[in-house]
Amino acid sequence: MLHEEGSRTSEVTDAPSQASNLALVARQAVYDASLTVTAYELLHRESATAVSANLADGSRATLQVIANAVLEIGLDRLSAGLPVHINYPAELLSRSPPLAVSAERVVIEVLEGVRGTPDILEGVAALRGRGHRIALDDYSPAGSDPALLDVADIVKIDVSRHSPTELADLAKALLGRNLTLIAQHMETAEELQSCIALGFQGFQGYFLQHPLIFSTRRVPSTRLGVMRLLALLQNEDVSVDDIETLLSQDVSLSYRVLRCINSSYYGLPRRIDSIRQAIVILGMTKLQELCALVALQGFDDRPPSLFVLAMTRARMCEQLAQLRGVRNRAPFFITGFFSVLDALTGIPMGQLVPELPLAVPVTRALIAEEGDLGAALRSVRAYERGTWSQTPYGGLAAELISAAYVEAVSWAEATRALISM
Repeated sequence: MLHEEGSRTSEVTDAPSQASNLALVARQAVYDASLTVTAYELLHRESATAVSANLADGSRATLQVIANAVLEIGLDRLSAGLPVHINYPAELLSRSPPLAVSAERVVIEVLEGVRGTPDILEGVAALRGRGHRIALDDYSPAGSDPALLDVADIVKIDVSRHSPTELADLAKALLGRNLTLIAQHMETAEELQSCIALGFQGFQGYFLQHPLIFSTRRVPSTRLGVMRLLALLQNEDVSVDDIETLLSQDVSLSYRVLRCINSSYYGLPRRIDSIRQAIVILGMTKLQELCALVALQGFDDRPPSLFVLAMTRARMCEQLAQLRGVRNRAPFFITGFFSVLDALTGIPMGQLVPELPLAVPVTRALIAEEGDLGAALRSVRAYERGTWSQTPYGGLAAELISAAYVEAVSWAEATRALISM
């Protein structure tokens, strides 16, 4: 529901003059028949005074909501332990965003207008298989695809779009399929009582509550500190002590890691209050992805195309290693990611690399494209240029390399939405 007509600002704290320094999420409650809050819908906002989410890029809106809710504001603060609904446009239903969401806590809302194509139905079924409940937003017989009802658990209906007779017939048909019904855009007490009588179990609208905006100031991160941590994570023999020491030196990154690990996103039985515990539970792969996102946020003065290039190369190098059955793929990710570091920082690669705790094979790959890591990077660069004679890598079939590139670009574009806030 990216089109609300208005909202009221709440919980806007310590707001700086520049909106880009704020992480924003709007929240609207879902009530049951006894007017008890049972869930919240999280909504995108561009500014603390915005009354609607006028953003054409639905994927970017969704990913910003996820990133702001999980990494910045905190899912617990937003949800108070209740489930949250997050809108998913069609392009995100068939692939996972770079920052996943908790299946137990997050209801996936399929936006109105999404068609039940084979890819969409497969993607929605996969999300449901992971434990997510699926809600269809603004469902109507005229404008929605009935094929989606087969993979849905909840149906949300805009009561303002239907006559009393149409609403009664629609509710009866959907309840007959054992679907949970939520009435949207409730404006009066009469509408509420009428929908309760029709069998609706959930209620949402301005009569009950306007969306409230939550915000927090982003803690700035030092570029070099995050880069050093990223470099350290690619070493197989790195110790928890090493990571803890370097991570503790960056207040911003430490804050984000602890915020993320203690949120309902992970659902841990007890609070994690040390960096060491967070490192062990989060794991190297997730910590690396989180650090990469934070690192790119620190280069907000650079062209967005460089972000996409960095993440595409990182992901594709990692994918090529996976296709070859390589166990430790972290060096491949970091090689691709750091291959544009000279462009991001304005410092020559030969001068920059020695400042980072990189393994020798990664250093050789970055400076001279040597070794297996260099061969993977050379393949990625050749694919970017369309120099097909230089794209072969490790005996992989051409179609596998092509598929790795397509997946990497898709993942990188989704990642860009997380850092372009």
